[in-house]
Amino acid sequence: MSIPAGPAHAADTITAADQAYFGYYGLDRARAKGYTGKGVTIAMIDGRVDTSVPELAGANISVTIPCAITATSSTENHGTGVASILVAPGYGVAPDATLLAYQTSLGKDVAGNDCADNNSNVRTRYSWLFNQAMNDGAQIINLSATSHAFDDQTKWTVARAISQQVILVNGAGNESKSDDDASLSKWSGVVGVSAIGADDNRQDYSSWGQGVVTASIGGPVLLRNLETGVNETGYGTSFAAPVVTGVLALAKQRWPEATSNQLLQLLVKTGLNPDHGWNQYTGFGAIDPGAILNTDPSQFPDENPLMEKQGGSSPTPEEVQQYVDGVVDPTDIVNDNSYTYRGLDESRLGDGLNTSPTHLGTSPRYHRK
Repeated sequence: MSIPAGPAHAADTITAADQAYFGYYGLDRARAKGYTGKGVTIAMIDGRVDTSVPELAGANISVTIPCAITATSSTENHGTGVASILVAPGYGVAPDATLLAYQTSLGKDVAGNDCADNNSNVRTRYSWLFNQAMNDGAQIINLSATSHAFDDQTKWTVARAISQQVILVNGAGNESKSDDDASLSKWSGVVGVSAIGADDNRQDYSSWGQGVVTASIGGPVLLRNLETGVNETGYGTSFAAPVVTGVLALAKQRWPEATSNQLLQLLVKTGLNPDHGWNQYTGFGAIDPGAILNTDPSQFPDENPLMEKQGGSSPTPEEVQQYVDGVVDPTDIVNDNSYTYRGLDESRLGDGLNTSPTHLGTSPRYHRK
């Protein structure tokens, strides 16, 4: 979540001049060159997005509420703020991208009884929502929140994203500590984002860890408080993450022939660490949108550079291959319309928890020489 700070004032329309990241990264120059994320589909998993706020007028946003969720004003403010950083016509990083906004239950939100079905699928869990976003064609998915609710379903969801080259971006958290256990970015392939300030220094509130890949401006950002009708200043990796997501959308538009693996190579190789090395605080260094938009990624290998994070990470390349080959236990697969179980376990045919198509013995691994 984010850290509110600073005085509130009357809710004037928020503009690019109010957002530190916009001028810092020269996003006006990117727009002048036509780099706006057009043709790219971003998904976000967060609090409810209020698309009626003036800042989002004209943005291409589709809101999915998967079940009855009683949202608090703080989570709605958060979701609306993250969506605005991504696609607000006035100051969004990728204003012409298509945004798929999926509401989950955060903080003190209350999930209704319909959020769980008879197969123990929970529609507010990240694994269910990530897979729904991929089912719907998302190319980059932003999760600003942290959570301890990660399990085997998460692992196989991440394996799907890696195999289908969908980029996952996650804020490192605001606990001022090494916080891999609460971060999606501990998993292979995920772009973990810590926060820096406009002075280029790492922010004290920002968490860190083995999953951090890059860093971005985490504030100050001006946010609309939907309950009080005033604008508030906020800081957090919740806002650093969508900046990175937006820049990756610009890169996908700029370099349409590049694979997502090559774009991740580009992100890593243009990071601003002086030695181009890695550290647990800023990953490979703060993001450099100018270098990303001016460096052709086709020179880099079509290989995911985040497959094995510092100290080891999951899913491993072998686990990703298990997913691709269809031999993962289908009861660990949730809401994935692309998965078919092709293993040898006949008991899966009558298993009520198996919702995947099942073609026994057809895995490609049984036919490789």
